[in-house]
Amino acid sequence: MNNENWQWWQYFLVIAKQGSLSKASEFLGISQPTLSRQLQAMEKKYEQILFDRSTQGLSLTEFGRKLLDECEDMQTSADRLQRLVAGHTHTLSGRVRLSVNELIAFYNLPKIIPLFMEKYPDVSVEIEVSNLATNIDKRDADVAIRMFQPTQMDLVCRHLFDIPLGFYASKKYLEENGTPKNTVDLLNHKIIGYDRSLILEEGSKNIGLNVKNENFNLRTDFAPLHIALASNDGGITVMYKHLSEVSDLVEIDLDVVIPPQPLYLVCHRDVQHNKRIRALMDHLAEFLPKVCT
Repeated sequence: MNNENWQWWQYFLVIAKQGSLSKASEFLGISQPTLSRQLQAMEKKYEQILFDRSTQGLSLTEFGRKLLDECEDMQTSADRLQRLVAGHTHTLSGRVRLSVNELIAFYNLPKIIPLFMEKYPDVSVEIEVSNLATNIDKRDADVAIRMFQPTQMDLVCRHLFDIPLGFYASKKYLEENGTPKNTVDLLNHKIIGYDRSLILEEGSKNIGLNVKNENFNLRTDFAPLHIALASNDGGITVMYKHLSEVSDLVEIDLDVVIPPQPLYLVCHRDVQHNKRIRALMDHLAEFLPKVCT
C-alpha cells in the first residue's frame, strides 16, 4: 500500500468518526476543500461511494460500513508501530507529551517542569491539560498523571501518593454566612459545583450524600475557577489541602472525611523504556511529592 492510499484510509476513518467534512478537516488540520477532494479521488479510484451526503452531514454507505472495522484495525496497528518505535528510542532528545489535570497543571507543574527543561535542554515537553483521561494507546499522551488507578493491562502505572481533600471557604464568607458543622448544614450553604463533570456527584456518595450538579447555583468544570471563586467569597469548594497555602482559604471541619485522591504516573508498556519518557517520569516521581503534599 503506497503512502497516498494509507493517508486516504486515515481520512476515511476520521470522516466516519466525525460525521462531517468540517469537523474532520478541523481534526486533521487540513482545509475542508482539500479533504473533500481527497474523498472524491478515493471514491473515484475505488469506484464506490463511501458516504451518503445530506444536510445533516455524512453517513457511511453499506460498502463504507464493511470497510470501517478493517480500517480501525489498520489504525490500531499503526498506533502500536509508533509506540514500539518510540519505546526503543534511547536518546535524550525529542518530544514527550504529558497529560495532567487542571489543578496539578496550574498550581504544581510550574514549580517542577522548568527544572526538567534545564536538566534536559534537548527534550521538548508538550502538556495536555484536561480533567478527562487521554488515550495513551493512541499516543495522545506519552505520560499521564492520573487521579485514579488505571485498569488497562497494557499500561504501566506507578502510585506515588494520595492527595488529601477538604472543604474550604474564605474567612469573609464564613464570617458572613456561618461555618457549617456537618453535612446537613453544608447543603444549606453556597457550594461551588461542577457543570458537566460528575466528579462531585460521584464523590459525594463516598461521604453519604446524594447531590446532583443541578442542585448548585454556581457551576463550572474549570477547577482553578472553583478556587478563585471561593477566594473571592463565592462559596464553599472542595480542593486539595496543599493548595490552601496558595489560596488563603480556611478549611471547614465537618463530621465527615473525604477520601484522599490517589496520584498515579502512567505510560504505555511499549514506551516504558524510552529514555526521555523514563527521565520525565523519574523527575515527576521525585518532585511531585514535594509540591503536592
